[in-house]
Amino acid sequence: MAGTRILERARVVAIAVGATAVAAVILWLDVTSQVWQELVVLSGLAAGFVTFLLTVFVLDRVLARSAARRWAPVNRLAYTEFLHALADEERSELSRGHVVLRALPRPAHTGSDAEYEGELQRLRELVVAEHRVLADLLSRWAQFLASSGENERILLHVADIALGLDRIRDAALDAEAAREETARRALDDEIGACNGRVRALADELRAGLGAERVPAGRSG
Repeated sequence: MAGTRILERARVVAIAVGATAVAAVILWLDVTSQVWQELVVLSGLAAGFVTFLLTVFVLDRVLARSAARRWAPVNRLAYTEFLHALADEERSELSRGHVVLRALPRPAHTGSDAEYEGELQRLRELVVAEHRVLADLLSRWAQFLASSGENERILLHVADIALGLDRIRDAALDAEAAREETARRALDDEIGACNGRVRALADELRAGLGAERVPAGRSG
């Protein structure tokens, strides 16, 4: 997310530099070629330039902060609902704000092929259930989060998790078909990566809520 902020800052600076350059060229033409001599032209140019700078660097940010404060209660509700949807209900105490995250388990390789296939089937069913939870949350909150506050990183985390779940499903099918150690390791890697993305999302949510970091209950 730091890269996004740097790009946004660079864009604003580039716009300001460009506007300054255009104003400088106009003023230079006015002084050297006497194309414009009326004081009203210079006054209008200066006023427009000041208005532009105020809009870019002051007004837009003031309006954004005002909108964020106005929608803060609803934003907090959305963050809390996302966080609770990631929680292990048996190990968490949601009424106390104690959230332990669910973990996608790695199938054990020690049993028979039939046992391993059974674990892969349960994993795929769990992936479908987790995907459904994310889809349900996004259907209710994506439009609001995209239009209020700085929620881009939250939505990107959710999208990354959804894509990771798809990769886990595909890797589970490959592991069942190939019956090779490389395919099993690839599946384990995808599970670990997805669990890490969920932890990152939970950390972003808790940071947004202004609370302490989520307990590291989701293994991977």
